[in-house]
Amino acid sequence: MVSRIWRWFVNPWVQLAICVLFATVAEIFLKLGAVATANLASAWSWTGLAGLRSGWVWWGILTSLVSLFTWLAAIRKLPLTIAFPIANAVHIFVPLSCWFFLGEEILPRRWLGIALVLLGLLIVAPPAAKLEERL
Repeated sequence: MVSRIWRWFVNPWVQLAICVLFATVAEIFLKLGAVATANLASAWSWTGLAGLRSGWVWWGILTSLVSLFTWLAAIRKLPLTIAFPIANAVHIFVPLSCWFFLGEEILPRRWLGIALVLLGLLIVAPPAAKLEERL
């Protein structure tokens, strides 16, 4: 049972999905931390160093690291020409997450961009499915 779960977890496609999920979560955490520590009156506010006082920023850094390690695990076995375009699903999930969780507005032009990224993923998916057959 444990070996079956482990085999599933180390599957490069699962690693790629985890990478995208954690990259999305990291961006939400970093945004929350940046907003919580924003102090435009400070002469050093442009550096963003004040964000390090926020637990949200530290959670964002941690989830970014998990995303990085799962990305490295995924591209170890998947061609970069397939993994990279699929990883760009983050450009769909981050705006949707900001809209859903943070109440940020998505303008029509952004919706068009999301649709184009989705179309690109649909174009890339068939070669990825063929690759899956060979793995």
